[in-house]
Amino acid sequence: MKFRFLLLLALSFATALSAQPLTAEFFTENPDCAGGIYHTYRFEKGESTPVPKGFAPVYVSHFGRHGSRWHASAGNYEIPYELFKKASKDDMLTDFGKEIYPTVKRMAKEAKGRLGELSVQGANEHRGIAERMYAAYPKLFKGSNVHVESRSTNVPRCILSMAAFNERLKELNPKIDIYRTTNDNWHKVLVPSKGRKYSLDEALAATKSGVDSVADIYADEILAKIFKPEYKSVIDADRKAYVKLVRALHYICIIMQDTEGDDRMNDIFTGEQRMRFWESVNVQRYATFANSEEYGDGILYDGSILMKEIVRDADDFLANGGRTAFLRFGHDVTVISTLAAMQVEGKCARTSFRDPNLKEKWVDFRITPMASNIQFIFYRNKAGEVIVKMLHNEQECRLPIESDIAPYYRWDDLRKYMTGRVDEIKSLPYVKKMLADKKKKKSSKSERADR
Repeated sequence: MKFRFLLLLALSFATALSAQPLTAEFFTENPDCAGGIYHTYRFEKGESTPVPKGFAPVYVSHFGRHGSRWHASAGNYEIPYELFKKASKDDMLTDFGKEIYPTVKRMAKEAKGRLGELSVQGANEHRGIAERMYAAYPKLFKGSNVHVESRSTNVPRCILSMAAFNERLKELNPKIDIYRTTNDNWHKVLVPSKGRKYSLDEALAATKSGVDSVADIYADEILAKIFKPEYKSVIDADRKAYVKLVRALHYICIIMQDTEGDDRMNDIFTGEQRMRFWESVNVQRYATFANSEEYGDGILYDGSILMKEIVRDADDFLANGGRTAFLRFGHDVTVISTLAAMQVEGKCARTSFRDPNLKEKWVDFRITPMASNIQFIFYRNKAGEVIVKMLHNEQECRLPIESDIAPYYRWDDLRKYMTGRVDEIKSLPYVKKMLADKKKKKSSKSERADR
Protein backbone atom coordinates (compact mmCIF):
# COMPACT_ATOMS: atom_id res chain seq x y z
CA MET A 1 0.00 0.00 0.00
CA LYS A 2 2.81 2.42 0.88
CA PHE A 3 4.57 1.64 -2.40
CA ARG A 4 1.43 2.43 -4.42
CA PHE A 5 0.92 5.69 -2.52
CA LEU A 6 4.49 6.77 -3.26
CA LEU A 7 3.98 6.02 -6.94
CA LEU A 8 0.87 8.22 -7.05
CA LEU A 9 2.68 11.00 -5.22
CA ALA A 10 5.60 10.77 -7.64
CA LEU A 11 3.20 10.95 -10.58
CA SER A 12 1.74 14.31 -9.60
CA PHE A 13 5.19 15.62 -8.72
CA ALA A 14 6.79 14.53 -11.99
CA THR A 15 4.08 16.14 -14.10
CA ALA A 16 4.87 19.52 -12.58
CA LEU A 17 8.62 19.06 -13.02
CA SER A 18 8.58 18.61 -16.77
CA ALA A 19 7.25 22.11 -17.44
CA GLN A 20 9.26 24.29 -15.05
CA PRO A 21 12.32 26.35 -16.08
CA LEU A 22 15.53 25.19 -14.42
CA THR A 23 16.19 28.18 -12.17
CA ALA A 24 17.60 28.53 -8.66
CA GLU A 25 14.02 28.61 -7.40
CA PHE A 26 13.33 25.32 -9.18
CA PHE A 27 16.25 23.61 -7.40
CA THR A 28 15.19 25.12 -4.09
CA GLU A 29 11.78 23.54 -4.49
CA ASN A 30 13.10 20.34 -6.11
CA PRO A 31 16.51 19.61 -4.57
CA ASP A 32 16.47 15.99 -5.76
CA CYS A 33 16.68 17.16 -9.37
CA ALA A 34 20.22 18.39 -8.69
CA GLY A 35 21.00 14.68 -8.56
CA GLY A 36 20.98 14.49 -12.34
CA ILE A 37 21.55 10.85 -13.30
CA TYR A 38 21.09 9.92 -9.63
CA HIS A 39 17.52 11.21 -9.62
CA THR A 40 15.11 8.49 -8.58
CA TYR A 41 12.71 7.16 -11.17
CA ARG A 42 9.36 8.94 -10.91
CA PHE A 43 6.73 7.61 -13.24
CA GLU A 44 4.88 10.32 -15.14
CA LYS A 45 1.69 9.26 -16.89
CA GLY A 46 1.72 10.93 -20.27
CA GLU A 47 -0.36 10.82 -23.40
CA SER A 48 -1.71 7.39 -24.34
CA THR A 49 -2.71 7.39 -27.98
CA PRO A 50 -5.35 4.72 -28.73
CA VAL A 51 -4.07 1.69 -30.63
CA PRO A 52 -5.22 1.69 -34.27
CA LYS A 53 -8.32 -0.45 -34.73
CA GLY A 54 -7.71 -4.14 -35.26
CA PHE A 55 -4.24 -4.25 -33.73
CA ALA A 56 -3.31 -6.06 -30.52
CA PRO A 57 0.02 -6.19 -28.64
CA VAL A 58 2.12 -9.27 -29.40
CA TYR A 59 5.66 -8.50 -28.21
CA VAL A 60 7.64 -6.12 -25.97
CA SER A 61 11.31 -5.24 -26.46
CA HIS A 62 12.72 -3.45 -23.41
CA PHE A 63 15.97 -1.92 -22.20
CA GLY A 64 16.22 -0.64 -18.64
CA ARG A 65 18.93 1.10 -16.71
CA HIS A 66 19.57 -0.35 -13.27
CA GLY A 67 17.59 1.22 -10.45
CA SER A 68 18.68 3.58 -7.67
CA ARG A 69 21.97 2.65 -6.06
CA TRP A 70 24.71 3.61 -3.65
CA HIS A 71 27.68 5.65 -4.89
CA ALA A 72 30.40 3.47 -6.38
CA SER A 73 33.22 5.56 -4.89
CA ALA A 74 34.05 5.17 -1.20
CA GLY A 75 35.55 8.67 -1.14
CA ASN A 76 32.12 10.25 -1.50
CA TYR A 77 31.28 8.89 1.95
CA GLU A 78 34.66 8.60 3.67
CA ILE A 79 36.05 12.08 2.95
CA PRO A 80 33.16 13.88 4.73
CA TYR A 81 33.15 11.43 7.62
CA GLU A 82 36.89 11.75 8.33
CA LEU A 83 36.89 15.57 8.19
CA PHE A 84 33.73 15.85 10.27
CA LYS A 85 35.14 13.42 12.82
CA LYS A 86 38.33 15.46 13.16
CA ALA A 87 36.44 18.74 13.56
CA SER A 88 34.03 17.17 16.06
CA LYS A 89 36.91 15.91 18.16
CA ASP A 90 38.29 19.47 18.22
CA ASP A 91 34.81 20.90 18.98
CA MET A 92 34.94 22.90 15.75
CA LEU A 93 31.55 22.04 14.29
CA THR A 94 28.81 24.65 14.23
CA ASP A 95 25.37 23.76 15.59
CA PHE A 96 24.34 22.93 12.03
CA GLY A 97 27.50 20.86 11.54
CA LYS A 98 26.69 18.92 14.72
CA GLU A 99 23.16 18.38 13.48
CA ILE A 100 24.19 16.76 10.19
CA TYR A 101 27.28 14.92 11.48
CA PRO A 102 25.26 11.82 12.55
CA THR A 103 23.91 11.51 9.00
CA VAL A 104 27.39 11.85 7.50
CA LYS A 105 28.61 9.17 9.91
CA ARG A 106 25.67 6.86 9.25
CA MET A 107 25.97 7.14 5.46
CA ALA A 108 29.69 6.28 5.61
CA LYS A 109 28.95 3.27 7.80
CA GLU A 110 26.03 1.99 5.72
CA ALA A 111 27.92 2.45 2.44
CA LYS A 112 30.62 -0.01 3.46
CA GLY A 113 30.14 -3.18 1.48
CA ARG A 114 27.40 -1.57 -0.61
CA LEU A 115 29.38 0.60 -3.03
CA GLY A 116 27.59 0.69 -6.37
CA GLU A 117 24.94 -1.74 -5.17
CA LEU A 118 21.23 -1.57 -5.92
CA SER A 119 19.21 -0.06 -3.09
CA VAL A 120 15.72 -1.04 -1.90
CA GLN A 121 14.44 2.03 -3.77
CA GLY A 122 16.12 0.74 -6.94
CA ALA A 123 14.48 -2.67 -6.70
CA ASN A 124 11.07 -1.05 -6.14
CA GLU A 125 11.53 1.15 -9.23
CA HIS A 126 11.85 -1.93 -11.43
CA ARG A 127 9.01 -3.67 -9.66
CA GLY A 128 6.84 -0.65 -10.46
CA ILE A 129 7.80 -0.63 -14.16
CA ALA A 130 7.09 -4.36 -14.39
CA GLU A 131 3.71 -3.91 -12.71
CA ARG A 132 2.69 -1.14 -15.10
CA MET A 133 3.87 -3.15 -18.12
CA TYR A 134 1.77 -6.10 -16.94
CA ALA A 135 -1.27 -3.86 -16.41
CA ALA A 136 -0.86 -2.13 -19.79
CA TYR A 137 -0.73 -5.39 -21.79
CA PRO A 138 -2.77 -7.94 -19.83
CA LYS A 139 -3.44 -10.13 -22.88
CA LEU A 140 0.32 -10.53 -23.30
CA PHE A 141 1.24 -11.42 -19.74
CA LYS A 142 -1.76 -13.37 -18.44
CA GLY A 143 -2.25 -17.09 -18.95
CA SER A 144 0.12 -20.04 -19.18
CA ASN A 145 1.76 -19.42 -22.54
CA VAL A 146 3.94 -16.45 -21.56
CA HIS A 147 7.67 -16.62 -22.26
CA VAL A 148 10.04 -13.85 -21.16
CA GLU A 149 13.74 -13.69 -21.94
CA SER A 150 15.92 -11.40 -19.79
CA ARG A 151 19.53 -10.40 -20.23
CA SER A 152 21.73 -8.27 -18.03
CA THR A 153 25.24 -6.90 -17.97
CA ASN A 154 27.49 -8.69 -15.50
CA VAL A 155 27.30 -5.84 -12.99
CA PRO A 156 25.45 -6.88 -9.79
CA ARG A 157 23.11 -3.85 -9.65
CA CYS A 158 21.92 -4.66 -13.17
CA ILE A 159 21.47 -8.35 -12.35
CA LEU A 160 19.45 -7.43 -9.25
CA SER A 161 17.36 -4.95 -11.25
CA MET A 162 16.57 -7.74 -13.70
CA ALA A 163 15.66 -10.00 -10.79
CA ALA A 164 13.32 -7.42 -9.23
CA PHE A 165 11.55 -6.83 -12.56
CA ASN A 166 11.14 -10.53 -13.27
CA GLU A 167 10.06 -11.38 -9.75
CA ARG A 168 7.24 -8.83 -9.91
CA LEU A 169 6.02 -10.32 -13.20
CA LYS A 170 6.18 -13.77 -11.62
CA GLU A 171 4.19 -12.57 -8.60
CA LEU A 172 1.50 -11.22 -10.91
CA ASN A 173 1.41 -14.43 -12.96
CA PRO A 174 3.20 -17.44 -11.43
CA LYS A 175 2.76 -19.30 -14.72
CA ILE A 176 5.10 -16.96 -16.61
CA ASP A 177 8.14 -18.78 -17.98
CA ILE A 178 11.21 -16.58 -17.46
CA TYR A 179 14.69 -17.27 -18.78
CA ARG A 180 17.41 -14.95 -17.51
CA THR A 181 21.10 -14.80 -18.15
CA THR A 182 24.16 -12.62 -17.76
CA ASN A 183 27.65 -12.98 -19.15
CA ASP A 184 30.47 -11.05 -20.78
CA ASN A 185 28.89 -11.29 -24.23
CA TRP A 186 25.70 -9.54 -23.09
CA HIS A 187 27.81 -6.97 -21.28
CA LYS A 188 29.59 -6.09 -24.53
CA VAL A 189 26.26 -5.64 -26.34
CA LEU A 190 24.45 -3.78 -23.58
CA VAL A 191 27.40 -1.51 -22.69
CA PRO A 192 29.35 -1.21 -25.97
CA SER A 193 31.31 1.79 -24.69
CA LYS A 194 32.87 -0.32 -21.91
CA GLY A 195 36.57 -0.74 -22.51
CA ARG A 196 36.62 1.74 -25.38
CA LYS A 197 37.65 5.28 -24.59
CA TYR A 198 36.81 7.02 -27.91
CA SER A 199 37.08 10.68 -26.85
CA LEU A 200 36.02 10.07 -23.26
CA ASP A 201 39.24 11.22 -21.62
CA GLU A 202 39.33 14.36 -23.73
CA ALA A 203 35.69 15.15 -22.89
CA LEU A 204 36.27 14.64 -19.19
CA ALA A 205 39.35 16.86 -19.25
CA ALA A 206 37.45 19.59 -21.11
CA THR A 207 34.66 19.68 -18.54
CA LYS A 208 36.43 18.86 -15.27
CA SER A 209 37.38 22.45 -14.53
CA GLY A 210 33.73 23.50 -14.62
CA VAL A 211 32.74 20.93 -12.00
CA ASP A 212 35.74 21.71 -9.79
CA SER A 213 35.29 25.46 -10.02
CA VAL A 214 31.74 25.33 -8.63
CA ALA A 215 32.96 23.59 -5.49
CA ASP A 216 35.82 26.08 -5.18
CA ILE A 217 33.60 29.15 -5.72
CA TYR A 218 31.13 28.18 -3.03
CA ALA A 219 33.55 26.46 -0.63
CA ASP A 220 33.96 29.33 1.87
CA GLU A 221 30.21 29.97 2.04
CA ILE A 222 29.33 26.31 2.54
CA LEU A 223 32.14 25.46 4.94
CA ALA A 224 31.20 28.42 7.15
CA LYS A 225 27.86 26.71 7.80
CA ILE A 226 29.60 23.59 9.07
CA PHE A 227 32.78 24.68 10.82
CA LYS A 228 33.37 27.40 13.42
CA PRO A 229 35.25 30.56 12.34
CA GLU A 230 38.26 29.51 14.45
CA TYR A 231 38.68 26.49 12.18
CA LYS A 232 39.36 28.58 9.08
CA SER A 233 43.15 28.34 9.52
CA VAL A 234 42.90 24.54 9.37
CA ILE A 235 40.75 24.75 6.25
CA ASP A 236 43.06 27.24 4.56
CA ALA A 237 46.08 25.06 5.29
CA ASP A 238 44.53 22.18 3.36
CA ARG A 239 42.03 23.95 1.13
CA LYS A 240 42.21 21.31 -1.59
CA ALA A 241 40.91 18.68 0.84
CA TYR A 242 38.04 20.88 1.97
CA VAL A 243 37.02 21.73 -1.59
CA LYS A 244 36.87 17.96 -2.13
CA LEU A 245 34.70 17.82 0.98
CA VAL A 246 32.23 20.26 -0.59
CA ARG A 247 32.01 18.11 -3.70
CA ALA A 248 31.60 14.95 -1.64
CA LEU A 249 28.82 16.54 0.44
CA HIS A 250 27.05 17.42 -2.80
CA TYR A 251 27.32 13.80 -3.92
CA ILE A 252 25.95 12.57 -0.59
CA CYS A 253 23.02 14.96 -0.83
CA ILE A 254 22.07 13.91 -4.35
CA ILE A 255 22.30 10.17 -3.58
CA MET A 256 20.19 10.31 -0.41
CA GLN A 257 17.00 10.06 -2.45
CA ASP A 258 18.25 6.67 -3.62
CA THR A 259 19.29 5.32 -0.23
CA GLU A 260 16.97 6.70 2.47
CA GLY A 261 19.00 9.68 3.63
CA ASP A 262 18.13 12.75 5.72
CA ASP A 263 16.46 15.75 4.07
CA ARG A 264 18.19 18.06 6.55
CA MET A 265 21.38 17.54 4.54
CA ASN A 266 19.86 19.53 1.70
CA ASP A 267 20.16 22.66 3.83
CA ILE A 268 23.90 22.59 3.18
CA PHE A 269 23.27 24.08 -0.25
CA THR A 270 21.15 26.93 -1.53
CA GLY A 271 19.03 26.60 -4.65
CA GLU A 272 21.57 28.70 -6.56
CA GLN A 273 24.43 26.44 -5.49
CA ARG A 274 22.52 23.28 -6.37
CA MET A 275 21.69 24.75 -9.77
CA ARG A 276 25.35 25.56 -10.49
CA PHE A 277 26.50 22.10 -9.41
CA TRP A 278 23.83 20.50 -11.57
CA GLU A 279 24.64 22.67 -14.61
CA SER A 280 28.34 21.77 -14.49
CA VAL A 281 27.64 18.04 -14.17
CA ASN A 282 24.95 18.18 -16.88
CA VAL A 283 27.54 19.67 -19.24
CA GLN A 284 30.04 16.97 -18.33
CA ARG A 285 27.52 14.19 -18.78
CA TYR A 286 26.46 15.57 -22.16
CA ALA A 287 30.04 15.91 -23.39
CA THR A 288 31.11 12.45 -22.31
CA PHE A 289 28.06 10.33 -23.06
CA ALA A 290 25.59 12.22 -25.25
CA ASN A 291 25.25 13.52 -28.81
CA SER A 292 27.62 16.50 -28.65
CA GLU A 293 29.09 18.06 -31.76
CA GLU A 294 32.56 17.46 -30.35
CA TYR A 295 32.37 13.84 -29.19
CA GLY A 296 28.98 12.47 -30.20
CA ASP A 297 29.85 10.25 -33.18
CA GLY A 298 31.28 7.51 -30.99
CA ILE A 299 28.17 7.72 -28.83
CA LEU A 300 25.92 7.25 -31.85
CA TYR A 301 27.83 4.09 -32.71
CA ASP A 302 27.22 2.78 -29.18
CA GLY A 303 23.49 3.33 -29.64
CA SER A 304 23.50 1.59 -33.01
CA ILE A 305 24.66 -1.64 -31.33
CA LEU A 306 21.46 -1.93 -29.31
CA MET A 307 19.38 -0.84 -32.33
CA LYS A 308 20.78 -3.79 -34.31
CA GLU A 309 20.00 -6.13 -31.42
CA ILE A 310 16.42 -4.88 -31.15
CA VAL A 311 15.82 -5.33 -34.89
CA ARG A 312 17.39 -8.79 -34.97
CA ASP A 313 15.43 -10.06 -31.97
CA ALA A 314 12.17 -8.56 -33.27
CA ASP A 315 12.68 -10.21 -36.65
CA ASP A 316 13.28 -13.51 -34.90
CA PHE A 317 10.08 -13.18 -32.88
CA LEU A 318 7.95 -12.12 -35.86
CA ALA A 319 9.24 -15.05 -37.90
CA ASN A 320 9.28 -17.73 -35.22
CA GLY A 321 7.30 -16.53 -32.18
CA GLY A 322 8.35 -18.05 -28.87
CA ARG A 323 8.71 -14.87 -26.79
CA THR A 324 6.28 -12.51 -25.15
CA ALA A 325 8.93 -10.03 -24.07
CA PHE A 326 12.67 -9.50 -24.39
CA LEU A 327 14.00 -7.59 -21.38
CA ARG A 328 17.51 -6.14 -21.20
CA PHE A 329 19.18 -4.44 -18.23
CA GLY A 330 22.24 -2.21 -18.30
CA HIS A 331 23.39 1.35 -17.70
CA ASP A 332 22.52 4.97 -18.40
CA VAL A 333 25.04 5.39 -21.21
CA THR A 334 23.12 2.91 -23.36
CA VAL A 335 19.81 4.71 -22.80
CA ILE A 336 21.43 8.02 -23.79
CA SER A 337 23.21 6.66 -26.87
CA THR A 338 20.21 4.73 -28.17
CA LEU A 339 17.89 7.74 -27.92
CA ALA A 340 20.49 9.76 -29.82
CA ALA A 341 21.04 7.10 -32.48
CA MET A 342 17.27 6.74 -32.95
CA GLN A 343 16.94 10.56 -33.21
CA VAL A 344 14.01 10.56 -30.81
CA GLU A 345 12.27 13.92 -30.78
CA GLY A 346 13.34 16.02 -27.78
CA LYS A 347 15.81 13.40 -26.53
CA CYS A 348 18.81 13.69 -28.85
CA ALA A 349 19.97 17.32 -28.99
CA ARG A 350 23.00 17.81 -31.24
CA THR A 351 24.89 20.87 -30.08
CA SER A 352 28.19 21.91 -28.53
CA PHE A 353 28.72 21.03 -24.90
CA ARG A 354 29.79 24.69 -24.59
CA ASP A 355 26.34 25.84 -25.75
CA PRO A 356 25.14 28.37 -23.12
CA ASN A 357 21.58 27.14 -23.73
CA LEU A 358 22.41 23.45 -23.28
CA LYS A 359 20.15 23.03 -20.24
CA GLU A 360 17.18 24.06 -22.40
CA LYS A 361 18.01 21.30 -24.90
CA TRP A 362 19.30 18.36 -22.84
CA VAL A 363 18.54 17.61 -19.18
CA ASP A 364 20.18 14.56 -17.63
CA PHE A 365 17.56 13.86 -14.94
CA ARG A 366 14.82 13.82 -17.59
CA ILE A 367 16.77 11.67 -20.05
CA THR A 368 18.31 9.08 -17.76
CA PRO A 369 17.23 9.03 -14.13
CA MET A 370 17.70 5.80 -12.23
CA ALA A 371 15.76 2.93 -13.87
CA SER A 372 15.29 4.96 -17.07
CA ASN A 373 14.06 2.74 -19.86
CA ILE A 374 13.23 2.32 -23.53
CA GLN A 375 10.40 0.10 -24.74
CA PHE A 376 9.25 -1.00 -28.17
CA ILE A 377 5.68 -2.33 -28.16
CA PHE A 378 4.80 -4.47 -31.19
CA TYR A 379 1.18 -4.85 -32.38
CA ARG A 380 -0.21 -7.10 -35.08
CA ASN A 381 -3.60 -7.39 -36.80
CA LYS A 382 -5.33 -10.42 -38.34
CA ALA A 383 -3.85 -9.57 -41.74
CA GLY A 384 -0.35 -9.95 -40.27
CA GLU A 385 0.51 -6.24 -40.43
CA VAL A 386 2.83 -5.07 -37.65
CA ILE A 387 3.06 -1.62 -36.08
CA VAL A 388 5.31 -0.43 -33.25
CA LYS A 389 5.19 2.25 -30.57
CA MET A 390 8.38 3.41 -28.83
CA LEU A 391 8.38 4.59 -25.22
CA HIS A 392 11.02 6.41 -23.19
CA ASN A 393 10.48 6.29 -19.45
CA GLU A 394 7.02 4.95 -20.28
CA GLN A 395 6.22 8.03 -22.38
CA GLU A 396 5.31 7.92 -26.07
CA CYS A 397 8.12 8.91 -28.45
CA ARG A 398 8.06 10.60 -31.83
CA LEU A 399 10.52 9.57 -34.51
CA PRO A 400 11.58 11.26 -37.80
CA ILE A 401 9.51 8.78 -39.82
CA GLU A 402 6.43 9.60 -41.83
CA SER A 403 3.43 7.90 -40.28
CA ASP A 404 -0.26 8.63 -40.49
CA ILE A 405 -0.70 6.72 -37.21
CA ALA A 406 2.15 8.29 -35.17
CA PRO A 407 3.27 7.63 -32.45
CA TYR A 408 2.67 4.19 -33.99
CA TYR A 409 4.93 3.26 -36.90
CA ARG A 410 4.65 0.44 -39.41
CA TRP A 411 7.36 -2.08 -38.64
CA ASP A 412 8.53 -2.16 -42.25
CA ASP A 413 9.13 1.59 -42.10
CA LEU A 414 10.68 1.54 -38.63
CA ARG A 415 12.91 -1.41 -39.44
CA LYS A 416 14.10 0.30 -42.63
CA TYR A 417 14.79 3.47 -40.67
CA MET A 418 16.70 1.69 -37.89
CA THR A 419 18.88 -0.39 -40.23
CA GLY A 420 19.49 2.71 -42.34
CA ARG A 421 20.58 4.65 -39.26
CA VAL A 422 23.00 1.86 -38.34
CA ASP A 423 24.57 2.06 -41.80
CA GLU A 424 24.59 5.86 -41.71
CA ILE A 425 26.36 5.90 -38.35
CA LYS A 426 28.93 3.36 -39.57
CA SER A 427 29.80 5.71 -42.45
CA LEU A 428 30.69 8.63 -40.15
CA PRO A 429 34.42 9.44 -40.55
CA TYR A 430 35.14 9.05 -36.83
CA VAL A 431 33.33 5.70 -36.67
CA LYS A 432 35.00 4.39 -39.84
CA LYS A 433 38.42 5.19 -38.39
CA MET A 434 37.47 3.70 -35.02
CA LEU A 435 36.30 0.44 -36.61
CA ALA A 436 39.38 0.29 -38.86
CA ASP A 437 41.67 0.76 -35.85
CA LYS A 438 39.74 -1.91 -33.97
CA LYS A 439 40.08 -4.34 -36.88
CA LYS A 440 43.78 -3.59 -37.20
CA LYS A 441 44.30 -4.16 -33.47
CA LYS A 442 42.42 -7.45 -33.60
CA SER A 443 44.46 -8.59 -36.61
CA SER A 444 47.70 -7.69 -34.83
CA LYS A 445 46.67 -9.74 -31.79
CA SER A 446 45.83 -12.69 -34.01
CA GLU A 447 49.21 -12.52 -35.72
CA ARG A 448 51.03 -12.52 -32.38
CA ALA A 449 48.98 -15.49 -31.22
CA ASP A 450 50.00 -17.46 -34.36
CA ARG A 451 53.70 -16.97 -33.78
